[in-house]
Amino acid sequence: MKYTDFIVGPQVGVAEMAQAKERRVEVQQQLLSTFQTTLISFTLNIMGPTKVFPLAEKTFEEGKTLIVNQCTAYGLPVIHEQELRATTGNECFFVVKAPAKKVKAALCALEQDCSLGRLFDMDVLDVDGQKQSRLTLGIPSRTCLLCNNNAFICGRSRSHSIELLLERVCQMMWDYFAYQHATKLANVAVRALLREVLATPKPGLVDRQNTGAHADMDIHTFERSALALMPYFVQFALYGIDHCGQDGQGLLQGLRPLGIKAELAMRKATQGVNTHKGAIFSMGLLTCALGVLYGKQLPYSQGQLRLELKALSASLEADFQNVTMETATSHGERLYAQHGLRGVRGEAIDGFPHLFDLAYPRFYALRNQGMTLNDAGIITLIDIIANVEDSNIVARSDYATMQKIAMRLRQDCQIPLEEQDYLAYIHSLDQQFTAKNISAGGSADLLAMTYFLYFLEKEVYPCV
Repeated sequence: MKYTDFIVGPQVGVAEMAQAKERRVEVQQQLLSTFQTTLISFTLNIMGPTKVFPLAEKTFEEGKTLIVNQCTAYGLPVIHEQELRATTGNECFFVVKAPAKKVKAALCALEQDCSLGRLFDMDVLDVDGQKQSRLTLGIPSRTCLLCNNNAFICGRSRSHSIELLLERVCQMMWDYFAYQHATKLANVAVRALLREVLATPKPGLVDRQNTGAHADMDIHTFERSALALMPYFVQFALYGIDHCGQDGQGLLQGLRPLGIKAELAMRKATQGVNTHKGAIFSMGLLTCALGVLYGKQLPYSQGQLRLELKALSASLEADFQNVTMETATSHGERLYAQHGLRGVRGEAIDGFPHLFDLAYPRFYALRNQGMTLNDAGIITLIDIIANVEDSNIVARSDYATMQKIAMRLRQDCQIPLEEQDYLAYIHSLDQQFTAKNISAGGSADLLAMTYFLYFLEKEVYPCV
C-alpha cells in the first residue's frame, strides 16, 4: 500500500499549526502551575498538512498506553492526564510525580525499545517549564527516519521529500500493528492447541488422564509442540497480511515452505513425534486467511473468513486429479482412490464446513447453556467423530470401522449427550478406542479449530 491509502483527513495550514503551538504552551503552563511537578507533552511526529487520520489516531492511542506503562514500570506515578483533540494533531499531557530527568530517561528508553517510538514527540518539562534534553542525559540525538544522519540537520536542509518521509511513517505504523495482530492470532492458535489436549476425557486421544492410543507421546509432548509452533503461526499470519493481493494459489505456494519449517520445529521439540502436523496445515490456513482479511482491511465475519479459506485452498483440488489405485503414492491418495476420502485437504477446499456448520455452532450452544470449555469441547468432539470421515481412524483401522464408529455414535447421540452422564459415556469410549488402538486425530484438529474460532471471536473480534 502507498501512504496515500492511509492519509485521509482534514488538511491544516501554517497559521493553524502556530495557533496549536500557542495553545499547547498555555496548557503546559497551566498544568505546571497547578501541579508543581514534571509534565510530559505528547504528540506525533507527522509531517505534511494532514495530521489526523485513522492509522495516526491508532498510533496516538498506542503511544498513550505505552507512556503510562513505561512510567508505571519505572516507578514514576502519573497523577493526571489531559487530552486535546484537534485537526492540527492530537495531544496528551501527563503530570508525573517524579524528577524530570528520570522521566526523560524512561521515555528515551521507550523510544529506543519500541519501533513506534521514533514517531513519538515526548517533551519532558520540569517544574520551571524547562525542557529536558537528550544530550544532558548523554543520549545521542535522533537520527533521520530515512538515513543515519542527524534528524534535525536532515529536516533543516530538507534532504528528503515529504512524500518519502510520509511513506516511511505510514510503513512504520502499519508494520507495528500488523505484527501485533499476527501475534494475537498466533496466541489464539497456541491457546486453542493447548485447550484441545487438555480437554478430558477424549476417546483414544492424549488428555490429562492418559495417553490414549498413543504410546509415543503425552500431554507434555503436545505442550512443547504447541509452544514451538508459536513463531510460525505469527509468520503464517504476517504472510497473509504482506501478500494479501496475491491469488490463493500464490499464497498457498508461499505458505508451503513455512509449513515445512514449522513441522521441523515441531519434530525437534517432540524428538521426532508427530503431534501437530494436521494442525499446522489447518491452523496455518486459518491464521493466513485472517491475515489476508487484515491486509485487505476487510471487517471480520465467519462468512468472509470462509471465502478467504476457499480461495486459499482452491488449488488443492489438483491433488486429487487423475489419482487411481495404480498411481497413488501416499496413504491419503489411496484412501481417495478407493473411498473418495479427501481428508483435511477436502475440508479446506470446501471452506471447512464441519467447523463452521457443525462443530462451532454445537460448541457455542453448549457454552451458552453454561457448560465449561472442557465439557463443551468433549461433547463437541463426539459430534465431530460421528459426522466426519476421520482419516486418522481409517489409518489405524479401516474405512468400514470408521463408518461403524460414526454410525454408532450418531445412534448413541439420539438423546443429546448433555442430557446423559456424558463423562461416564466418553470415558467408556476412551477405553474402547484405546484397546483397539484407534485415535480420532483429525477430529481433534477440528476441535482445536473450534476452540480457535471461539477464542478469536471472544478476544480478537469481541464486537462481532
